[in-house]
Amino acid sequence: MKILHFHPDGRMAAKFVDPLVDAERKFGFTARLITSIRSSKTSDQAIPYDLSLRNLLLLPVSFFRICGVILKYRPDILISHNTKSSILPLFAGWLLRVKSRVYYNHGVPYIGYQGVLRVILRLFERVNCFLATDVVTISGDMVSLLKNVSSSISPKVINNGSACGLDLSVYSPLIYKNSSWRADNNIKDADLVVVFVGRPERRKGFELALRIWVENFKSPHFKLVLCGPDVSDVLKYLPKVPSNILCKGFVDNIPEVLSASDVLILPSLHEGLSYACMEAQACGAVVVANKIDGVRSIVQDGVSGYLVENNLAAAYVKIINNINDNRKSMSVVKNNAYISVQKYARESFISFYLDYISTLSGKRRRS
Repeated sequence: MKILHFHPDGRMAAKFVDPLVDAERKFGFTARLITSIRSSKTSDQAIPYDLSLRNLLLLPVSFFRICGVILKYRPDILISHNTKSSILPLFAGWLLRVKSRVYYNHGVPYIGYQGVLRVILRLFERVNCFLATDVVTISGDMVSLLKNVSSSISPKVINNGSACGLDLSVYSPLIYKNSSWRADNNIKDADLVVVFVGRPERRKGFELALRIWVENFKSPHFKLVLCGPDVSDVLKYLPKVPSNILCKGFVDNIPEVLSASDVLILPSLHEGLSYACMEAQACGAVVVANKIDGVRSIVQDGVSGYLVENNLAAAYVKIINNINDNRKSMSVVKNNAYISVQKYARESFISFYLDYISTLSGKRRRS
């Protein structure tokens, strides 16, 4: 049985698609991954097919290259990940009559936009779902949002949701209990470390996180660690980088950083099923996040983290100060969060994922 995956970004594919490809190969399927930019451990070819301005003139050529890959590889199942870049792979699969075409939705971005762009992104969802024979998404919240696009869409959620589960053997504070990360970054034990993990975009809450910080947390006792954004990203919004903001850029040791942090701040406007939240919960950082779809299904307010109504800056400030003043009592919240995140364990997810793939292929799983 042959499975062909498409994901536009090799860096993201390494986190969300490689575990699926590895599992498929171990199960006995032949699986390939095509990316558009960068590569991952399991990808073996790059075709610039993502719908970005840099690729605009190349898209016709890229479409024919995708068709060539499909004709040569003859996949039984084609799985395309990502909303904005699934149209070409799914259309090629539809045109060439690939039997099973799966649109693997990792989130519904239209809810983070207004105006024309929102309409276009909703149209992308409708087209992707039309071209697919099966639609998989990552949370119950996303099921509702996709059905809002069209009542004819019937998305599936695998196990309890997520893109590929969470590897709890990696995201564990026990592994890093002797880590020197705080000392290496000149952070004292008494300091409160708040971490932002994500792209430096307004819709991901980056600008709001910066504004909250510079207007309310000037003391060197408070540290904001930015994982994803670098200095140049901060300087787009601020004249200089405050001394209590650490710009780490792309980080390949996220579990260690989260295990050394006290709080995760997530003022995002939209999430599919927030991996940042799940990873923080597994590593012992208290989640303080916007109360939105894709987050409230993970975080129970006041029990396993804290949710902010309407993304109000003042609420973030109040909660962070409360956490700082009551650190010992946070152990209950951390424990509740760790218990709740267990349902997303990768081992369990992969088992259900292979069951799902087996139903598409007609191959029965060995017990």
